[in-house]
Amino acid sequence: MARSSDRGRLSALAQTILEDSWEEVEAEIDRQVKNKQTARDAKRHLADHTWCGLLIALIRWIEKIDDAVQLLADKGEQFVKNVLTQHLSGLSKDLADAVTGIVVDSAWSALAKLLEAHFPLLGEDTLRVLRMLALFACPAVDRHPEVYEHAAKPLMSDGLKVVSDEIKTQVTSFFTAWWRRQSASASG
Repeated sequence: MARSSDRGRLSALAQTILEDSWEEVEAEIDRQVKNKQTARDAKRHLADHTWCGLLIALIRWIEKIDDAVQLLADKGEQFVKNVLTQHLSGLSKDLADAVTGIVVDSAWSALAKLLEAHFPLLGEDTLRVLRMLALFACPAVDRHPEVYEHAAKPLMSDGLKVVSDEIKTQVTSFFTAWWRRQSASASG
């Protein structure tokens, strides 16, 4: 998992969504709300879960789009496999299915990478950074269950996976080196 660019993405999203838009939001509130105290109260009210609520709504929207895209992708992949299998009619069904699976899985993987490169909004990196931003923007996660559910829990899960992958790598490295030493001492 590439986490090195999360800081840059986090800064860019925070700048774009929160900081850059604030001047426009503030000016528009001042323009529409003629009473200065009411305008100030409205702006102060924005600090109470409005920004984190906005971020959670974006996260949930992207998750729904991802679910729909995944459903369409699964159906599309199956369609392509069915069509390609028909073109391999000279092979046994099992061999045609296996070859089709190999070819389509490879092509589908390349297509998925291409789509994520050209539409990064729908990628896991954007979701992870939006989740971080929602946590940072939330004044009280313990009183905002949606932030916990859609930001904190997925990030904790990501963290466990990173730790798990790192531990697997370290254990594999350790045992590979240990087995090499054992093999060298057994043969020498």
